Amino acid sequence: MAKRFIILLVSFLLPSTILPASSQDPETSLSRAQGSARKASEESREARLERHRDFERLVKDLRYISEELDREVLDYEVNRGLDAYSRGGLSRLKYVRERGSIDAQLSPVLDGLEALYRDLPKKEYAREYSGSLARSITHELRWVADTAKTKEEILLSLRNDLVLPETMPEDADEASALAFFPVDVPLAKFKKLGPIRIFLMKHRIARPKSHIKTAWEDIKAGKHNVQIGVEIEGVVGRTSFVVDLDTTFDIGDVHIEMTPEWRLRHPGILKPKTGQRIRVRGWSYYDVFHKFEAEYDPDDKVLGRRRKTLWEIHPVQDVELLP
Repeated sequence: MAKRFIILLVSFLLPSTILPASSQDPETSLSRAQGSARKASEESREARLERHRDFERLVKDLRYISEELDREVLDYEVNRGLDAYSRGGLSRLKYVRERGSIDAQLSPVLDGLEALYRDLPKKEYAREYSGSLARSITHELRWVADTAKTKEEILLSLRNDLVLPETMPEDADEASALAFFPVDVPLAKFKKLGPIRIFLMKHRIARPKSHIKTAWEDIKAGKHNVQIGVEIEGVVGRTSFVVDLDTTFDIGDVHIEMTPEWRLRHPGILKPKTGQRIRVRGWSYYDVFHKFEAEYDPDDKVLGRRRKTLWEIHPVQDVELLP
C-alpha cells in the first residue's frame, strides 16, 4: 500500500515536460502543426512570387531587345541587303549590352543573336527578301515573350528556334528539308512552329511531290492541312499587285502569292489579271502572323482585320491561263 502511494505521489510531482509526448496537450500540438503549415505556405507563396517576378523581368527585357532590333527594320521592304542588316543588328546588340540592364539569364540569348547576325550575310538564299527575314528575327523574340508561360519555356524556345539554316533546307537532302520544313502539318501544330520557320516556309523552292485538286472554298474551310501541294481553278478576283516583294492575287477569298526568288528563277511565269480564268499550283499556307506584316491594313477587306480567311497558296509555283 505504501509503495503504491509513493508511486502516485512521484507521478503527481514530476514536471509535465518529461511526460511522454502522447500525454501532452492536444491543442498545443495542433497549434504547433498549424504554425509550421502556415510558415511553409508563406515560404511557398514567396517562392512563387519570386518565380513570377523573375519571369516578368525576362519578358520585359526580351521585348526591349526586340524593340531595339526593330529599329533596324522599319523600312524592311526597301531591302537594304544582308550586310546592312547584319551591321545594324550587331550595333543594336552592342548598345543593349553596354547599357547593362538586361537580366544575366538572357546572356546566352544575346550571344546567340550576335552569332546569328554575324552569319546573316552568308544566307544568300534570302538575298531578295533580306529585310523581311531580319524582321522575322525580331518577331520571334516578341512572339516568345507573348506566348511563353515560364522562364524555362522562354530560354528553351529561344535556344531551339532562334536559328537560321545555312542554306534553304530544300537545297540539301530530303531529310534535312523535312526536319526544318515539315509537310502535311495539322493547323494547330503549324501555329506553334514560330515566326522564323513559318516565314521561311513561304519561300520554299522545291515543288510538292503531288498536288490535291481542290477548290478555294475547301481551302478556306480548312479541309486540308498546311504545307501540302494544292491545285485550284478560278477567276482572278483582284488585280495583281506587289506587296512585301511578292506578286499577289486572289481566287475567291483565298490569297495567292508568288515570291520574288520564284519569279527570278521562272521569269516566264504568268502574272494574271483580274477576270482571267486560271489554274494554279503551289503550297497550302496559313498566314498565322498576318497582322504583323507590312501589307496589313485594318480597313482592307483582304489585307486587314476583315480578311475572310488566313488560308493562302504561298508560294504559288505554277499559273496557267484557261480558256
